Amino acid sequence: MSDKVTFYTKAGCHLCDDARDMLDDIAAQKSFELTEIDIRKDLTLFEQYRYRIPVVVLNETIVAEGRIDYSDLANAFHI
Repeated sequence: MSDKVTFYTKAGCHLCDDARDMLDDIAAQKSFELTEIDIRKDLTLFEQYRYRIPVVVLNETIVAEGRIDYSDLANAFHI
């Protein structure tokens, strides 16, 4: 069964762009199902994550947010 990843982001967020690149790097090593969600499309999500994005959720658990370090993300995926 493939891991499920939810990525909370918004356009114009350079930390989000960096995190997305890291997810792409990880995807080259391990397969997962990615759902990317723009928090501006949902007021509840915007209020919840506006100061925390990017947020990476792996199988229902937040594994990284804000200034994400690649090694932390890789560890979460057991790479």
